[in-house]
Amino acid sequence: MNAHEEAMQIWKYLEPMVERKIRDAMAPAVRRKNFEVAAAPNGTTIGVREPGSSKVINIPYVAALENVTVGSTVQCEWTYNMTNLIATAHGNGL
Repeated sequence: MNAHEEAMQIWKYLEPMVERKIRDAMAPAVRRKNFEVAAAPNGTTIGVREPGSSKVINIPYVAALENVTVGSTVQCEWTYNMTNLIATAHGNGL
């Protein structure tokens, strides 16, 4: 076995542990992503979908987005997983 093969064998052993540590460390981080508005705000939720997707997700939104129109872009944030998704700003971040 050469040095490269040995290193790859060690990495294959370590990789799941490294991935788990990274995932655990990043879980509480706030993530942001732009979504397309699919359904106008209704006072409680707004319908959004990821670009290129047809699946609409109804999520809460901040008051600044109460007049956003279907087809526009909004910035959404979440921690841990996307079940905590909330629309927080217009797509330009303002």
